[in-house]
Amino acid sequence: MQMKKRSFLILFNLLCLTTLSASTTDSISTVYKNSEYVTYCQVWVKASDSISYNTALDYDNQMRYDLDALFSWALKGMNLRKEKNELMMFYLKSTSFNKETNVLKCDGDVIVPGLITIPNIIVESQLSSKVFSNGKSNFKLSMLSAKGFIRSMYNSFSVIPIKNKGNWYILETHVKFGWFFDIFITQNRFKTIMEWRLKLFMHNLRDEAEKREKISVKKKL
Repeated sequence: MQMKKRSFLILFNLLCLTTLSASTTDSISTVYKNSEYVTYCQVWVKASDSISYNTALDYDNQMRYDLDALFSWALKGMNLRKEKNELMMFYLKSTSFNKETNVLKCDGDVIVPGLITIPNIIVESQLSSKVFSNGKSNFKLSMLSAKGFIRSMYNSFSVIPIKNKGNWYILETHVKFGWFFDIFITQNRFKTIMEWRLKLFMHNLRDEAEKREKISVKKKL
């Protein structure tokens, strides 16, 4: 069953890659199956290969070493600092990174107002990145352990250059919630709680890359 799932994902990704160069339409979709939410998001970036990649690399580095800096651009507007008037409130308090193991540890609170609060949730994930000979780059985050809120999680973020045109930012996210949140977070609530944040995150990265591209062009004039 696992092999069939992997084969399907490989085929799905290949089909997506064959259509990316023919279209520059942003999209996001989520599929729910066997208690797992799988979200696929693609965003077109009008920036050079190097700027698109370096913007993604800056996010990766700051997630490891400078979380506060991310709230000024990559995490801007995502309501991850205990903002009110939310169906579910998040408070991403800190991150720490172990260079030897490539393990990122995140500490935060999850609050459902008037119902439940789970403080100090520690999520440990393995980080990895790779640049391929064809110019594609990939950043992966695989959860190792967590308590209460998330049961399993896997994120894959790719930068795919389209020759002489621009780049695609592609995010594939797999998440299974703990038993209580699996019941509480319906498919409609997932869009309200999670999907819009994933979309905004991708737009934030795109906007930053395109801003850097404009600055770079001006410097060359």
